[in-house]
Amino acid sequence: MNDLLSADKPDRRGAVRVAKSIDFLYSADSPSIKARLEDISETGAFVDTTHPLTVGSHVDFSFRLPYPEDPSPIEGRGRVVWVQPMVGVGLEFQQLSEEDRQRLRYFVASVYFGPEGPASAFV
Repeated sequence: MNDLLSADKPDRRGAVRVAKSIDFLYSADSPSIKARLEDISETGAFVDTTHPLTVGSHVDFSFRLPYPEDPSPIEGRGRVVWVQPMVGVGLEFQQLSEEDRQRLRYFVASVYFGPEGPASAFV
């Protein structure tokens, strides 16, 4: 499986993104909602959810990277930048600790440059 989304599409975010599925918990002035992250970069992600959100709304979130040796969650606040009703939303990570941003950057790089990642074809 190719973990990097198509290079043919322009990436308006400017950050490398990887297609990995991770459990995600978020709240937008409501009880916590379970969802999935499907397209992840250090600056944001696609959130697979059918819960209605509006562009510009803010959500508090939490998720764990799939590393048994790194059990602490990444927590922060994000802003909805686009919505596809009944499919999901694009979320920009706005408030993340520098430590969590570094962990996320490492995760994206390890998937991208890992043995199954698209960069492995260039080694």
